[in-house]
Amino acid sequence: MISLSYLPIARVICLLLIDDIRAFQFHPLQPSCVTTPRIRTNVAPLCSSLQNNLGAVGTTNIKYPTLRGSEVDSRKIVSEPLLALRVGHVLFASEELARQSLDKLTTAEWNFEQMASVLSNCAETRDEGGNIGWVNLAESFHSPESVDQKNPNQHLDMILPPSARQQLLATPTKPGDVVLVTSERGVHVVQVMDVMLDVRRLSFVKARNNSAKKQPLVYSNHMEVGGGKSNVIKGSKLAGVLGGALLDGNDDRTNVDLTYKIETMGCQMNSADSERIEGQLMSLGIRPLGEEEFVVSLEGNEEDGGKKKKREKRKPDDGAQVSAVSFESCIVTSNRTSLLPTTPFRYLGPYAKRKRAGEDVTIIVAGCVAQQEGQSLLRRIPEIDLVMGPQYANRISDLLEDVANGNQVVATEASHIMEDSTKPRRQSSTCAWVNVIYGCNERCTYCIVPTTRGVEQSRPVESILEEVKELVDRGYKEVTLLGQNIDAYGRDMIPKRKFSDLLRTVGAVPGLERLRFVTSHPRYMSLGVVDAVAETPTACEYFHVPFQSGSNEILKAMGRGHTREKFLSIVHRIRQRLPDAAITADVIVGFPGETEQDFLDTLSLMEEVKFDNVNTAAYSPRPNTPAATWDNQLSEEVKQDRLQRINEMNLQHATERRARMLERVVEVLVEERNIKVPTQVMGRTRHGYIVYCDGDINELRGKLVNVEISKTQRYYLSGQIVSVENGLQ
Repeated sequence: MISLSYLPIARVICLLLIDDIRAFQFHPLQPSCVTTPRIRTNVAPLCSSLQNNLGAVGTTNIKYPTLRGSEVDSRKIVSEPLLALRVGHVLFASEELARQSLDKLTTAEWNFEQMASVLSNCAETRDEGGNIGWVNLAESFHSPESVDQKNPNQHLDMILPPSARQQLLATPTKPGDVVLVTSERGVHVVQVMDVMLDVRRLSFVKARNNSAKKQPLVYSNHMEVGGGKSNVIKGSKLAGVLGGALLDGNDDRTNVDLTYKIETMGCQMNSADSERIEGQLMSLGIRPLGEEEFVVSLEGNEEDGGKKKKREKRKPDDGAQVSAVSFESCIVTSNRTSLLPTTPFRYLGPYAKRKRAGEDVTIIVAGCVAQQEGQSLLRRIPEIDLVMGPQYANRISDLLEDVANGNQVVATEASHIMEDSTKPRRQSSTCAWVNVIYGCNERCTYCIVPTTRGVEQSRPVESILEEVKELVDRGYKEVTLLGQNIDAYGRDMIPKRKFSDLLRTVGAVPGLERLRFVTSHPRYMSLGVVDAVAETPTACEYFHVPFQSGSNEILKAMGRGHTREKFLSIVHRIRQRLPDAAITADVIVGFPGETEQDFLDTLSLMEEVKFDNVNTAAYSPRPNTPAATWDNQLSEEVKQDRLQRINEMNLQHATERRARMLERVVEVLVEERNIKVPTQVMGRTRHGYIVYCDGDINELRGKLVNVEISKTQRYYLSGQIVSVENGLQ
């Protein structure tokens, strides 16, 4: 176990910069396209294309394929360095029974653990829901074992025999896949639950010029596949403040207190990434700033059983600087006209200055800008220690080990998404985000997401259910399922799954009060999703479906893959099944080539639908996107004029939609205090409307209350509580 011991000094600074790259402004530097053996897709043509359009495209750090028609199968994009697979199985006597059961698993009639518990012929794993554990990929099936070479999977021979393992390991798989393999025991339905990668081998590591000045500390934990221990190789030397956080505790220094602060901007995916990063930092013993301070010291001696850790409360030092700062930046809410360096320099500046002054400060840039820029960030801001893409958010502790050894690290290679080894630190005690699919396979001509968040990777149903059940057990009332393109859930799995089935399965978790999901894509959103919401009591009557434009010509230029008519058919189905449902969307005005008539088509669609809210934006170029290179760009004056006109209509519709709630009694889930009026609480209706009402947050947080609406405004409602859950107010 990685645990906290001593530090050379008492503080560490980490700046985690996680950008909403969709609002990112490009800048004119040379692209650096690199192909590696770990990425099987040929990206050379893509690099050539981008270099030909250098002036408009900007920098590149391409690790995922982004051209329309290019490979999007993560099994082929990510091949090395896989270490192990975590699997479960259900053992059947015949292939016919196995395939029949697999069909029911695919349609979500059964889940894997239930099927294993009821049907499996394997007595060793039946009571464990079929769980086998980790299968080491280092096993060799072609050469006889020598005395010095032990089979790493020998302990599995009686459960998943070598012949079955050989078939499994010869099949390219990813988490969520289910395959059939045979052995002398019968037919195994095997599900891949997780993967283990050598994260450090996926990283670019550069030794700092001044690393010799640090006094390294020896870390002696062994790497153990699936064992929960650190993957630091025995004898690794860890230096600097992070060395103390990563050490197991055999030094004479005392008084350890590390703090961090995370500020998040941007999309919900950024919020979820922050929570995962926080979970990792807290697992290292770094506490959130603002909580009570403690001194960690060691007591005792070797004779009485060894030294033991003791935590003593200490008054906060008002003059002390924060130990770790995480800033998740979004250019949309900062300076639209700034180039990339502005945001990193502005927020990194004070910490880089401390580092230049000789303080042992660790600076980390994470997220979409890190993925976009890669090693170029080290050249432009030499004080940075770690550059980390979003796919490594839950593996930051592994990467920090190389940083603690005095290196600069860049982790932006394509990677399978691994399940969290630590639990995220949730920002709310009532509502929680749960990722169900990462990445996006779409190739919208304006969008940077495929470059920065990679190809689609769906999580196994069982992993999602486990996380949701744990949240409910901890008292959470509402869960929002997250995905860049959530309707694509399961299409990357073997066999394919449906998002509508996942909705029904998660919605049936006992104790869950509310279920939401974002973001839907009209191209893939099936009418079955609407039906699933209508037929699942916990699913909220709320849909977020970006349409981006009301003009078919512009939609075609955007590469959206749907028409105005397809979008309206989805709206029609929602209104048919759930007449009072809330519908929100995203739209872009001023896209290259957009005529006045195209814009009027967008306004007419809004008038026809009357959205509850629309997130509006004027088009701005993004690096590595085709639309950024086109010569039919619109002037800023035209874009701002159209943005103002569409905002006026959006405000009108939002006001009208909320006005219908006047004098209704609505169910509200209380979340927090109204920061402007401390005697009031804030909550949301099932439609997603914000509601303010008088009440004590300490008594009402996390409770469902019925509120009679007495006032409606543009973007909120207010009223009086008439009952609290099952009791009268």
